Amino acid sequence: MFSVSAAAAPPLGPDSQRPVPRYVSLSVESANGRHGPGLEHQIDWVYQRAGLPLKVTGESGPWRRVLDPDGAQVWIHSRNLAERRTAYVLREVRLARAPRQDAGAAAMLEAGVVAPLTGCEGDWRRLTIGGRVGWLKKDALWGAEDCAGL
Repeated sequence: MFSVSAAAAPPLGPDSQRPVPRYVSLSVESANGRHGPGLEHQIDWVYQRAGLPLKVTGESGPWRRVLDPDGAQVWIHSRNLAERRTAYVLREVRLARAPRQDAGAAAMLEAGVVAPLTGCEGDWRRLTIGGRVGWLKKDALWGAEDCAGL
């Protein structure tokens, strides 16, 4: 006989001792995304959007390999990243006032909006945008598949 246990926790990164993979956000207005973990590697992307959610997929010293909402994978120095969770809106969608399909609208959001992720209830995610608090289904967001770190 065997028992079914909860899903195993993700392994810890060798440098940060934080789970990998995990979601973080860009903490600065401009950061270079490099081809490898070090200043000697070419710059593939220049990220210019503080708050952009990124998924840490690897670590090497102070460098973090991250996946962005467009699917690019680059290395960014950890000083440019924050543990604060944010989410990226994938398509135009109605922000609901409550975590229910029949809830009234708090706002309409365009694709590309980035907002702090502040809570979870089932498949719903709570966002705070421009002083409004509302809910979206997680499939309308990138960076909100789980609620770890909230």
